[in-house]
Amino acid sequence: MDAVVAALASVGLSAQIANQNPDSEVDLVIDIRGVFLGVELKTASTVTPDWLRRWPAEPAGEGRVFLLVADRILSAARDLLRERGWGWLDLRGHLRLSGPGVLVDVDVPARAPARESVAPFSGAVGLELTCALLLEPGRQASVRGLAREIGRSASAVSVALDALRRDQLITKQGTPAIPELFWAAVSAWKPVSNEVARLSSIDDPAIAGVLRTGWADPISKVGWVLTDSLAAASYGAPVGVSAHYPPDFYVPDIVTARRAETLLGVPLNSEARGATLRVAPVPQVCSIRNRLKADQRWPLAHPLFVALDLAKDPGRGQEILNGWDPEKWGTRVW
Repeated sequence: MDAVVAALASVGLSAQIANQNPDSEVDLVIDIRGVFLGVELKTASTVTPDWLRRWPAEPAGEGRVFLLVADRILSAARDLLRERGWGWLDLRGHLRLSGPGVLVDVDVPARAPARESVAPFSGAVGLELTCALLLEPGRQASVRGLAREIGRSASAVSVALDALRRDQLITKQGTPAIPELFWAAVSAWKPVSNEVARLSSIDDPAIAGVLRTGWADPISKVGWVLTDSLAAASYGAPVGVSAHYPPDFYVPDIVTARRAETLLGVPLNSEARGATLRVAPVPQVCSIRNRLKADQRWPLAHPLFVALDLAKDPGRGQEILNGWDPEKWGTRVW
């Protein structure tokens, strides 16, 4: 309550702790230019979308609003809170409060001054490390082992691990915190994308070689992989998608994506696209490729990366994830 009062005061709103009436559900009362708004507080440590789904979306009573106070509220969870009409105070330094006559959505002073340290996803190493941990969530984090695996220096991996520990994304036992680490990675998963007009010429071996598709040898080479809805459907996720839906691929790098525009053409509009290409945010995306059937045309991205793509959609994508367990093809970490 003290943290909420201080955060409100930083944006010019005064609040008082409500009288301790056992029949009252109001914890704080905010004075908005003479109009009083009751606030019912909920508290948590780390808030993920999965945590919110287990919490009943009960409506607030008349004249009061819900405010969730937590040490850490992940970005995907914030989208669900907006849908519910709940406010929140992330003690790392952000306040959102929506109610009759008031809308506050601003950064506020953090509950405790942050130390000078590296944010978990401030560089490429943090995301690569996170993906390596999520691909094998049962193992303990080893600096040297992980450094060899992702091809980074031990010092860089050590710094990234310290940042994840500080944000409580790695447990005391040294294993990734599931599903918190996955949902934290969603906020940093921002692949660059472009669109191409046609895929028909991609079967030409010369063009396929220039574009580094690797489809002729999907196991041993880096190459393109299918992702998003079509890949999720292939893995058995509960998603309805037409066979004619334009595919979404990951490609190894931005140079390949630009070459594809030249060789495959650029569509006049999104409806005319033949495919969407996304540049792999981490090397593992295009080096781990699954082919479920011998006659399958396109290798699939690992379920982890498909799930990260789906999770970017706070509505449909997260609904699909709720009912999807990739079983033998990957561990469910969401």
